[in-house]
Amino acid sequence: MKSKPQIFHLSTLHRGKYMLILLVSIFVIGVGMSKVPIQEILKIIIALLMVPLALYLAIKCSTLSTTWVLDDNTLQISNAKKTIVFSLNHISHIRNLKRSGGNLIIINQNKGPAFRTWRNKLFQKEDDLPLLTEALKAANIEYYDM
Repeated sequence: MKSKPQIFHLSTLHRGKYMLILLVSIFVIGVGMSKVPIQEILKIIIALLMVPLALYLAIKCSTLSTTWVLDDNTLQISNAKKTIVFSLNHISHIRNLKRSGGNLIIINQNKGPAFRTWRNKLFQKEDDLPLLTEALKAANIEYYDM
């Protein structure tokens, strides 16, 4: 008898887009401040105060809402761009590496490349990661919280 699939929602980032927007924003801030005719100390202070704005802009522009569906045999990860399905038998273990501002979740398979996704906690509501963690452990998947 099949059990009902469990659905979890995580706030994730498109890492490439995030890094590109953040680095371009910081570059633009630096170039802009170099062109402003004020004292150097004021330029530095203004530039430092604009960095959190660049971080906020990069996060808001690269946010992806990801849905994780766990059933008896598969783990399905979906966002607006793609869907990936893992057979539970082919997952060797999952690592959750805590970072400031989020988590790097790595799904290692018995064969094939590892899948990585970046969970974002900055400027986001609370998501379902604690519930997902419990469900993965209940499904007898090796889960390492580091």
